[in-house]
Amino acid sequence: MAKHLKPSILLFFLLSAFTSGAQDIHFSQFYHNPLYLNPANTGLFSGDQRFSAIYRNQWAEVPVPYMSMAGSFDEKIYVPGLNNGLLTWGLSFTRDEAGDGNLSWTILQASFAYIQQVADEWYLSGGVELGAGQRAFEADKLFFGDQFNGDIFDPNLQTGEGFDQTSAGFFNLGTGVSLYFQDLDSRSMAYFGLAGHNLNQPGLSFFNLDKVQLPMRTSVHALGVFELSPDWDIGVQAQWQDQGPYQEVVVGAFGKVHLSKEAGEALAVRAGMGYRFGDALILETGVNYLNWRLVISYDVNTSPFRIATNQRGGPEVSLRHIITKVKPPDEFKSCPIF
Repeated sequence: MAKHLKPSILLFFLLSAFTSGAQDIHFSQFYHNPLYLNPANTGLFSGDQRFSAIYRNQWAEVPVPYMSMAGSFDEKIYVPGLNNGLLTWGLSFTRDEAGDGNLSWTILQASFAYIQQVADEWYLSGGVELGAGQRAFEADKLFFGDQFNGDIFDPNLQTGEGFDQTSAGFFNLGTGVSLYFQDLDSRSMAYFGLAGHNLNQPGLSFFNLDKVQLPMRTSVHALGVFELSPDWDIGVQAQWQDQGPYQEVVVGAFGKVHLSKEAGEALAVRAGMGYRFGDALILETGVNYLNWRLVISYDVNTSPFRIATNQRGGPEVSLRHIITKVKPPDEFKSCPIF
């Protein structure tokens, strides 16, 4: 009986998120999920088009693991007449799923930004995001205590538990700004960002009652990569997030060695470490090859929950690809063919 009562208890805690204040998805490699981090990051990269993806599987040691994934595409729009400015746009998809009832978030967002060069090596970007999402679960995958007939548990028994609906949709709005620096004489770069998500604080509920608002999420973040020598770089990153009663602080650093810098053969490997205060130690390693980047990280749980997780937080994998188009020359000679 106790085995089958767990989903009922789980459902209580998962649905209580609506009454205690919901929380957005988070990633350890927040700096590799650019559009989710800040809409002002749309198009803020060296190149023309960017594809990004990230996957996280958290707490596999406990009965209710969390799966989170996100993907995005963004590109620059070159508009004649803009004085050292660029328009950019992007699309992102986020999915999170947890527990026996597959309690999930699904969010699709469009983001738009304007990037203005403010000095030789400095760029200021402002962006907005417009999204639609759904919170849902699968009631038929859950079991309840009243399906115990007095002798045994019978999953075919009707349960008295009921829900007005098993999904709830919402719209959300967000905005942000970023300041980006790129050293023209080296690989050194840095950016600083501030973003606000869920500005409209959408309401959610599985019952025909007053909806509970999704709190606004504020994020302050920074990333820097500095060239130490022709072959070595060092990088640092940090993020502070606040959402209702929840706060998150993550800091980290990594080293990168360039094994080849030849055109068409560029190859670098990296390794680093981070820490999410009060929660987990983050270990990472990765490789850059041409315009591809793959990074794998793993959380080692350090919070009191480590008793249940056996200190295993979860793996996370991110992949990025950038396309740079060949620009036509400003002036060229006509060469007639006879």
